[in-house]
Amino acid sequence: MTMNKPTLRAPARRMHPMISCTISARRLSISLILAVLSLVFSTPAPAHEIARQKLRVVVFGGHPDDPETGCGGLIAQLTEAGHDVRVAYGTCFRGDRKLGGEPEAIVRRREATAACKILGATPKFFDYAHEKIEASPATLAAVSAWLNEVHPDIVVTHWPLDIHENHHVVSSLVWQCYQRRGGWNLYFFEVMTDQQTLGFHPELYLDIGKVHSTKKTACYCHESQKPDEFWAVHEAMHRRRGLECGVETAEAYTLVEAKPGCALLPLAFLNKK
Repeated sequence: MTMNKPTLRAPARRMHPMISCTISARRLSISLILAVLSLVFSTPAPAHEIARQKLRVVVFGGHPDDPETGCGGLIAQLTEAGHDVRVAYGTCFRGDRKLGGEPEAIVRRREATAACKILGATPKFFDYAHEKIEASPATLAAVSAWLNEVHPDIVVTHWPLDIHENHHVVSSLVWQCYQRRGGWNLYFFEVMTDQQTLGFHPELYLDIGKVHSTKKTACYCHESQKPDEFWAVHEAMHRRRGLECGVETAEAYTLVEAKPGCALLPLAFLNKK
């Protein structure tokens, strides 16, 4: 009978405490490096990179003709560059008022739709009467829901200091939807400055020379609003703003703040001379 020799096992080797600490430190360093890389690659794209993308811009006005007179040049240049522009109108009518035998709402929406077609934009009509629209919780919820649905990169609306209550209300509604972080960047525009818009101090000027005739044609779609009269006021504004920045005709804007990771209007703005 052959006897099996007992198997000899080497005693367990314990790792030296210094070696163990070194390995733990290396693992921690690797974890930190991965965490930093994750933050770097998750950082929002710079504004100049976002500008290369197709953007969605909302221009939110009180009535049909406000976005066209205040931002017609901006809208035309954006759509010519391939961007998606949605033009929202807070109110289109007064009660049961009629124009030429038709309900005012039908006339004003038809005119605004024609103007948007010329500018290459898509209209959005809110169903509030002039005397009914207010910055109430219900109206704010409706405006907020629509903006969340559209998911714009940029919103442009009325400067809040305005003697027309509808302009002021729309500006307030948009402002209440604004967020300091994320979301969209916010710009303000002017209409009939010193008559309606007050205390507007523009920082950004847009040369509208190349789209001046397009803007005028769009504005003249609003036949019910006596375009010869309101165009004369805005043409004086164009020349006033153009003089301020060194071109013949210009529109003027102001940006609330340039939020990191949020797109800016992708056009070549001028500074005040």
